[in-house]
Amino acid sequence: MTALVWGLEWRIALARRRLFVLNTVVPLLLVVPVATGAAPAVHAAAIYAVLFVIFSTFGSAIPLVRDAENGMTARMLLGGVSPSGYLLQRAAAGAALDGLQLIPALVVAGFGAGASPRALLVTFGALLGTAWVGNLIGPLVAVTTRSLAEAALFTAVCTLLLLHMSGVFRTPAPGSYGALVEAASPFRALHEALLGMGSAGPVGGGGALAAWAVLLAAGTAVFAGPVTRALRRVSRG
Repeated sequence: MTALVWGLEWRIALARRRLFVLNTVVPLLLVVPVATGAAPAVHAAAIYAVLFVIFSTFGSAIPLVRDAENGMTARMLLGGVSPSGYLLQRAAAGAALDGLQLIPALVVAGFGAGASPRALLVTFGALLGTAWVGNLIGPLVAVTTRSLAEAALFTAVCTLLLLHMSGVFRTPAPGSYGALVEAASPFRALHEALLGMGSAGPVGGGGALAAWAVLLAAGTAVFAGPVTRALRRVSRG
């Protein structure tokens, strides 16, 4: 598998300088008022988690549907790129770009929480893993849609549901069914890392995040053919 798609995604992102800057500055501007406004740590962590996860899932699903609509997906596949290579390389490039563009926002969030360099590094690792998972969720959402509007709606619903399952909006009672769901949810690690930046406490959810990262990648590779065929039908309405 060549790195054609990976390189193309990076070249396109860097060529669109205004969009690249906006994708860096807008999350930063949204984080600054929270980080400097003495918001309680639990509220700040929830806001950051929602922002960072939506950044990844929307950034994966929306461009994928757009490229399917304008025929780019079909041309790439007809040009010899394998379905699995196309989806996985897009996800890898998207996750790396997300991590790069979110660094300033994360640094400001860490500064506001009084995070140590170690806590900030742990949180960045959770952010990268979350971005990878978010970029792999994007194609699963995209294949259920037939327009950019549907993609935006379905992505929002799916993302908010997974954030809720991950304990971002409420903490389930220990030993409850909700606690079991939270323990197996993909975004718990990022939320707990953000929540614990100021206290340097232990971060749970790393195993679940790793499992989602591996299983989604494997599932994408196995079902890449049907997924890309479904995406190519988008261009035909």
